[in-house]
Amino acid sequence: MAVSEDGTSDSQVPDMIDGRAGVSLTQAPPQPGAAKRHALRDQKRWLLDEERRLRDMESHAVEWAKATTAGTFWSKLNAVDFMNSSLQFAVLAVLCLFPFVFLFSAESGGDARHALIARLGLDQQAARDVDQLMSSGSHAVTDLSIVGVALVLLGALGIASTLQIWYQRVYDQPPALNWTRQLANRLLWLGGLLVYLTVQDFSWSQLKHLGGARVTTQIATLILALAFYWWTPHVLLMGRIAWRRLFPAAVATAVSVTGLGVFSALFFSGQIVSGDADYGPIGVVTVLLSYLIGLGVCLHLGAVAGRMWNERGSQPPAGPEELPAAVDK
Repeated sequence: MAVSEDGTSDSQVPDMIDGRAGVSLTQAPPQPGAAKRHALRDQKRWLLDEERRLRDMESHAVEWAKATTAGTFWSKLNAVDFMNSSLQFAVLAVLCLFPFVFLFSAESGGDARHALIARLGLDQQAARDVDQLMSSGSHAVTDLSIVGVALVLLGALGIASTLQIWYQRVYDQPPALNWTRQLANRLLWLGGLLVYLTVQDFSWSQLKHLGGARVTTQIATLILALAFYWWTPHVLLMGRIAWRRLFPAAVATAVSVTGLGVFSALFFSGQIVSGDADYGPIGVVTVLLSYLIGLGVCLHLGAVAGRMWNERGSQPPAGPEELPAAVDK
C-alpha cells in the first residue's frame, strides 16, 4: 500500500480533500421527488401541445364545414334571422291574417275553417276540436264597423310587409322609395293570397268529391304552391328580380310547404286532440302556432335555397384539400 509523505495512505486521500474528512467526490444519486417533478412537467407540456393541436384541427374543421354547401346554406339562413322571423310570422298570422281570411270567407259565403282543416290534413276528431275553437265568422261580419275593417286590413298588410322584408334581405334589395307603389303591391299580394286559398280549397273539395287519393291532392297542392310562391316575391320585390331567377326559390318553397302539409297530416291530428284534452283551446292554438312557425321556416328555406341555386357557379365551395392543413402530432 502506498503511503504519502505525511504518513497517510492513498486510499484515505479522497476523504481528506479541502481538509474536510468524510466528504466524497462521488455524485449523489437523484432524489425521487425531482424525477417525479420532471415527469409531471413533461406530461403537462405534452397535454398543452395536444390541446393546441386539437384546437387547430377543430378550427380547420369548422372552416371547412362553413365552406361546404350545407354550411353556406346555414350561414345564409342565420343571416336573415329565420327563426325569430318565423316566430314573428306565426304571431302575426294568428292575430292579423286569420281574421282577414276568415272575414273574407264569411263575407263570400264560405267557411275558412274547412280550408284550414284540409291544409293541416286533420282527422274528424281533430277537425271537431278546431271547429269548436273558431266560429264561422258570419255573425262578425254584420257587427264589424268601418274602423274594425280598417284594422283587420292593416293587420293583413303587416303580413305582406313582413314577407317583403324577408325577400329584400334574401335577395339584398333595398327598400322601395315609392311608398304608394309599395302599398299597391302589398294590396295586390293580399288579393292574390285570397285567390290562391280559394282555388286551393276548390281543388281540394273537387278532388275529394271525385274520390281523389291523398297523393293526387298533394300534387295539386304542389302545383298551386309553385305558381303562388313564384309570383309572391315578384310582386313584393316589385319586379326587380327576373322571373327565371325566382323560379328556383318557387320550386324549393313549394316542395317545403307541401312536405310540411304531409308532416302535419301524419302527426298534427294526434297533437291537437291531446292538446285539447290536456289544456283545452290553448292546446289547439299551440299546435296551430307550431304549424305557422314551420310555414315561416319553409318560406325562408325556399328563398335561401333559390338564391344559392342562382349563385352556384360563381363561388364554388372549397374542399378540404384547399384549406390549411392541421398541425401534425
